[in-house]
Parts: sequence; structure tokens; C-alpha cells
Amino acid sequence: MAPRFLWVSAFQIFVAGCFGVEKYGTADFYDHEIHSDREIKVIMPANAPYISEQFRSDEDKVHQGIDIWGKRGTLILASAPGRVTKSYSEPIYGNRVVINHGRSPEGDELYTVHKHLDKRMVNVGDVVQRGQQIGTMGDTGALGVLVHLHFETMRLSKTKGEIYYDPHLVWMDGIGRVTCFDKNKRYPDTPFRTTYPVVCK
Repeated sequence: MAPRFLWVSAFQIFVAGCFGVEKYGTADFYDHEIHSDREIKVIMPANAPYISEQFRSDEDKVHQGIDIWGKRGTLILASAPGRVTKSYSEPIYGNRVVINHGRSPEGDELYTVHKHLDKRMVNVGDVVQRGQQIGTMGDTGALGVLVHLHFETMRLSKTKGEIYYDPHLVWMDGIGRVTCFDKNKRYPDTPFRTTYPVVCK
């Protein structure tokens, strides 16, 4: 007989996939096998949708972004100003939007990636502002087992190619300090810093 926690987890995934989840102000822990020097203390605003899975970069356990739970149709926002470079649907990750946010001081191109969207609201070439709606949350693609946003931060290096890094490193309020977008605030465009890509309640 399977341990109780497996049944509970399976039930939670079933409910989340069928009905969506509304849960706020908390984030899942980093994988217990990741060394503590790579863990980031995450501080979640009470009104920020739940982060169900953290970034992992171990060779045998890779998760190149964070997963954010919500209900189908929850608004997905541009986390920084930029230009849409990709907006398409594919079998594994479903509806995807990729935004270029310019270059780092080292010359790397900076991107955010949004996967499993229910709807894409922007096209290639569109210029977007921080907080602008770019889509809605869904479960599209073979890996979209439940309704969520898979959100990645990535830089493109001329020498090393694509480098994915923990989104918690670049929140506007500081490392690990998830920052909900506030339309009444003015945010600096440089250096590259992000606000939460999912609308906070």
C-alpha cells in the first residue's frame, strides 16, 4: 500500500488539474537534496499566488524555473519591459511566450519565459511594459498536468549559450523577496529586475 502522503499528493494534483488552485502567501521548499548554499530564503507577500516548485539545477534533477499555481484564466503579466521574441504553441510545454529584456552589463541577452499558458495575448515583435497582460494561466502541453505558470529567467551568452538561473535572484525588492506588481509604483528599468509574473489579489 502506498504511503499516505503519496495519496494526498496525487489527490492535490488531481484537484489542482481539474479545478485550479487558489492559495496565497507561501512557497514550497527547495528540494531537500540541494545543498543549503544554493537555497534562497523566499519571502512571499500575503497576496501572491503560491509557488509550488522551486528552481533546481542539479544534473539529475533539473527544473529550470518556478511553478506558480492559480486558477485557469488567472492573468499573466510581463515581469519587466521588453520585446516579445516568441509566441507559439508546442506539444510539450503548450502555449509559450518569451520576452527579451535587453542586455546585462556583461553583454548577455536577458529573457523571461512563460509556459503552459491557456491563452497568449501578445505576438512576436510586440513591445510590452512591466505589468502588461501577456496571457492567462492554463495547463496546455503534455507537461501541463495541472493549471500553473512555469516561469523562467534566462540569459543568452555568446560563449556559453543559454544559461537558466533562479528567478528569485532578480526580484525588484531583492533576492528572494517576491515583488507583486503595483500599477501605482514607478520601477526602474535598469538594472534588470522583475516583478511577479502572476497577478496578485
